[in-house]
Amino acid sequence: MPETERAVYVQRLDPDQREAYVEAHDDVPDAVTDAMERGGVEEFELYVRDDVAVCILECDDLDAYLDAVDGDEEVADWERYTGQFKQSGVDADADPESGIPFMDRIWRFEPDGE
Repeated sequence: MPETERAVYVQRLDPDQREAYVEAHDDVPDAVTDAMERGGVEEFELYVRDDVAVCILECDDLDAYLDAVDGDEEVADWERYTGQFKQSGVDADADPESGIPFMDRIWRFEPDGE
């Protein structure tokens, strides 16, 4: 089985809008998850603590994922909607190269598994 790619990004929430952001994710539109599926997403996790949201994306090919979601108007509408609850993060109207603030992995540990 081929290894999946993992990408991580952080978004800063408006502290006064944190609960609205969390509640919005009780009903993510099918069009958004359909685009994620088309893009080869194996797993997507969203964690929130205080005003920080951490997104962990695992997919077959990050470029294929970006191709599937970039330019998808329903995905952009979702990001604009959730954007009202954030101070920074995904920007649906930014250049595709900078629309998702992916982080650089600087360290990793895997036990030998002996």
